[in-house]
Amino acid sequence: MTAERNASSASRMILGTAGHIDHGKTSLVRALTGVDCDRLPEEKSRGITIALGFAPFELPSGRILSVVDVPGHEGLVRTMVSGATGIDLVLFVVAADEGIMPQSREHLAICDLLGIESGVVALTKIDAVDPDLVELAQLEIAEELEGTGLSGAPIVPVSALQGQGIEELQTALDAAADAAPPRTLREGPAWLPVDRVFSKHGFGTVVTGTLRGAPLCEGDRVEILTDEARGIPSARVRGLQEHGEATERALPGSRCAVNLQGVEIAQLSRGSVIATPGRVAYRSRVEVELRLLNEAPALDDGASVSAHVGTSMRRARVALLDRRRLEPGDLGFAELSFDRPVPAVEGDRFILRGFGRLPNAGWTIGGGRILDASPTRQRRRREERVDDLKIIAHGDRSAVIATRVRRTGLRGITEDELLLELRSIDGLDGIRVGADRWLDPEIFARLRGDVVASVRAHHKEQPTDPWVGFAAVRSQVPGQASDDAVRAALEAAVSANDLESGPSGYRDPGHQAHAGDPELAAKASRAIRAAGLAPDTLKTLATTLGSEERTLRTTLEHLAREGRVVRVSSDLFFDAEAIGQLQDRLVAYLKENGKIDPAGYKGLTGQSRKHTVPLMEFFDAQRITLRRDNARVLR
Repeated sequence: MTAERNASSASRMILGTAGHIDHGKTSLVRALTGVDCDRLPEEKSRGITIALGFAPFELPSGRILSVVDVPGHEGLVRTMVSGATGIDLVLFVVAADEGIMPQSREHLAICDLLGIESGVVALTKIDAVDPDLVELAQLEIAEELEGTGLSGAPIVPVSALQGQGIEELQTALDAAADAAPPRTLREGPAWLPVDRVFSKHGFGTVVTGTLRGAPLCEGDRVEILTDEARGIPSARVRGLQEHGEATERALPGSRCAVNLQGVEIAQLSRGSVIATPGRVAYRSRVEVELRLLNEAPALDDGASVSAHVGTSMRRARVALLDRRRLEPGDLGFAELSFDRPVPAVEGDRFILRGFGRLPNAGWTIGGGRILDASPTRQRRRREERVDDLKIIAHGDRSAVIATRVRRTGLRGITEDELLLELRSIDGLDGIRVGADRWLDPEIFARLRGDVVASVRAHHKEQPTDPWVGFAAVRSQVPGQASDDAVRAALEAAVSANDLESGPSGYRDPGHQAHAGDPELAAKASRAIRAAGLAPDTLKTLATTLGSEERTLRTTLEHLAREGRVVRVSSDLFFDAEAIGQLQDRLVAYLKENGKIDPAGYKGLTGQSRKHTVPLMEFFDAQRITLRRDNARVLR
């Protein structure tokens, strides 16, 4: 049972340490796990943690936690943040002989801003103080935790040197892990913000970090987004380890080392991201939910800050979207614009630091989570953007995806585009048009109405047309709509019996082609019949009948479809009966004589070259005759 539980993605959890420098975090991790996380010579000589340290930790229940030991020194807060962004619960360390210190408050604030609400407080060095002071320190810590995510967390007095309280701390951590929901994102692409890069003899480049999103497997191709915003096309996962143990498949929520083939160590640094190809991108700006600490100064629209996203740090400008000033303790929506693009994913947490120390604390002023990693570049009112962000913040995935699809309007969006902007498209409920494009249902319904209206308008303007072709409909709907979207809208209208379809296009149900001006049709028909084989050109006939040339052309084309006239050329229409009689005489002539030359044609029609040549070409086109040299023969 325990083995099955530990093998599941949900059971993979990260425990991170936090607290002031020299309060005994590393010693406590060594007492709990047997692993010394101070691995650098400088760390050994100075007695402080400079880089992130890692260790596996088996709890009494059999659950294995990955422990991230982070530095407490003020100048290494970036390193602390890069470790804390991937943890599920925190071991908050406070020394009994010093109590809460400025860096304790900053680390506590960072954990709170990152949404870490599960953990245990270890009151260390109790062997160095009197029991009364231990009790007072516990009261002080409990008061400090009020109003934070760790409010009410168990406080366990311990001595790492003497082993006092270690078992009680293990039991408290086991209970906290059992109750804590995994924080590491477990949907979307695989992406691993890199917090360490090193080279191992015989293996090559190795990176470490907390895996998020999807599993990572040996042999996978991955995309590398460097902290300098220089993308390396791809590399291959040569091997995977979890705390020194080789594995073929690393699960999200685990601390892992990734041996990469096809990339040099000099090309990578902390802040790089290893990701599923095509799913994670550099972002120049993101829209966020932002909370300002109670102790921080008010934040004005346009303020410049230092932003920590994943394991990257960037200078950023804050554009407040729902107010002009964010007051201490307030929660609001904002846009962060980075001085350099940063790899970021929807749902990532971030920390903002200012450029001045806060009283009795550090430099951290606020933080939050990325709601929209790929905001549209279209100009939109702030109210619209805030409305969208409220939907995203609420956490309804279907509503989030629907909002994203709706924003693309008639252009729609492909699944690949969605997957580059969102962690997951589970719950996608739109209208598929073509092979892989989606439209919002309401927008598609309006498009369907537009194509129906276009067909009906064409019937009104061109009543002589029995059908309306696709091109005619396409020309009347907004250009943002793709051809696939227009076709899908037409077919949807047919399915709803709003339109009928046929080989020649679409029509309003029951529509019958008719002359828009019956009197003009009758006059034109009489004039052409009377002219026999010598009708006037379209232009001359329009003048004679007092009609516009365009109007007369559509009328004559309608008469041609009815079989009353025949269009011999673009501007000559003949009486159908006269053409039929001429065809009979022509066939009889060719059967008797074998061929006919232009002179014979003139004699047969009794007309000049003006009418004879178009008639010769007409019968060729009708496959009655075939031209040979300067004569025609029967086909």
